This record gives sequence, C-alpha cells and structure tokens, in this order.
Amino acid sequence: MKYTVKIEKNKCIGWSICARICPTGTLKMDKETKKAYNTNIYCDNAWGCIQVCPKGAIEIMEARAWIY
Repeated sequence: MKYTVKIEKNKCIGWSICARICPTGTLKMDKETKKAYNTNIYCDNAWGCIQVCPKGAIEIMEARAWIY
C-alpha cells in the first residue's frame, strides 16, 4: 500500500520539524509561506511528522491513483 500526506495549511505554524525528520522527502517547507507542503513523493508511513506537529496539521492517508 502507498501513502501520502495531507497538510491542513490553516493549522500549520511553520515549525518545520516535520519536514526535517521526514525520511522520504514527502514533506518540505515553502520558503515564502513558511508552511509545510506535500512534494508528491510517497510517504513511508513512519508517523514521525504526526507525532511532532504541535497543531495536528498532518494526516497520513492511503494514496489513490487520482491524487497524483
């Protein structure tokens, strides 16, 4: 099964630890908005990003063909 990450932009405070610990590069930080974004690289379902996000802005979900 393949996974992807959904970020609720209105909850993201730009802390960036999620992007720094992401082992696959699924999450990156936008330098202008200071918000996390999904790079469309499949997530390995490690869950570290969810655990460190202080605002609960990240959700891991099964990737569907239509997402990409």
